[in-house]
Amino acid sequence: MSSANGSSLSLWQRSKSTVLVVVVLAIGVAGVNYITASAPKPQRVKPQPVARLVEAVPVTLASSRPYWLSGGEVRAAEQVALAAQVSARVVQLSGQALPGARLTKGTLLAQLEKADFEFALQQQQAALAQAEAQLQIEQGQAALAQEEYAIAAQPLSEQERALVLREPQIASARAAVATARANVQQARLNLARTEIRMPFDGQILARHISTGSQVGSSTPLFEVVRTDHFWVEVKVPRTFLPLLDTTASALVMPAGADPHGHGREASILHVLPGVSDSDRQAVVLLQINIPLGGDLPVLAGDYVSVQLPGRVFEQAVVIDSRYLQDDGTVWVVHQNQLQRRQPEVLFRGREQVWLGKGFSPEDRILSSRVDAAVAGMSVRLQEPRP
Repeated sequence: MSSANGSSLSLWQRSKSTVLVVVVLAIGVAGVNYITASAPKPQRVKPQPVARLVEAVPVTLASSRPYWLSGGEVRAAEQVALAAQVSARVVQLSGQALPGARLTKGTLLAQLEKADFEFALQQQQAALAQAEAQLQIEQGQAALAQEEYAIAAQPLSEQERALVLREPQIASARAAVATARANVQQARLNLARTEIRMPFDGQILARHISTGSQVGSSTPLFEVVRTDHFWVEVKVPRTFLPLLDTTASALVMPAGADPHGHGREASILHVLPGVSDSDRQAVVLLQINIPLGGDLPVLAGDYVSVQLPGRVFEQAVVIDSRYLQDDGTVWVVHQNQLQRRQPEVLFRGREQVWLGKGFSPEDRILSSRVDAAVAGMSVRLQEPRP
């Protein structure tokens, strides 16, 4: 009896523990649900757009001259090889006649032996004197014949009269005098050609003779170049020719120099009538005066950079060429938004572009690179750097 009661008591105690555990779990689950339900829920907040920071430059209309950057090789306007015009021996070379020497026009370079030419001149002068004397004799005989003809008063034909008055003899004597005078002039010229002189203000490039050299008409003596001006041939696109201002000076600079830096002025002579064989561009001929003088000498054979002037645009906006899009539009900042403008393109150079009408007063040219730019995009302008 007591054994059965003990078993019943143990079963009841186990059931009580189970119920207690269940109640505790239920209370815990209810508490968790309550806490979860009563906790504040996160609210979805719409992100505020952030305007991109960009740089821009003002749109300024002003008078401006476009230019075209090109290059060309400097060459001498005149370069010749001096040769003897008579055959003779070199008896003297001037001490100034050295390669590289700068000499004025008429400077004596070399003296050829002239004794033979002096003798030839004397012979021709004697022949002239003899021809003139013969002419005087014929004129005297013609005067006597005229008197005799007047006394005779005999009618003659025109041909007979000319023979009687010795007109053919006088004509022959006068021709002999003219020939003798020409021979004298030729002898004097040959004598003068024994002096080799500078044909212009210039510089000696090379000397090919020495004292004692026997020279002739085919013997090169000196190579000389004119140095008071040089020429430069510059290629330009055909599209720039209508803008080329031939009354303004071009700027010549050493190759690779800053195109906006110091240079030499050159005058524009002509636009050549042909085009370049290599790229079919037009060719402009420039002239540099006193090329070897000043603090920036230009040598023959130099390759130089050239800035060719265009005619002045009275109202133009000048921007870097990278700001102009391929379709001819320009990104601008207008009231803190990106906008596209289609301005009038006056001239497109290699580094800069000249634009005309097409901008609003409040526009500023976008100078920053903006990926995936679209019209209407909000931007902020960066303050200019001090």
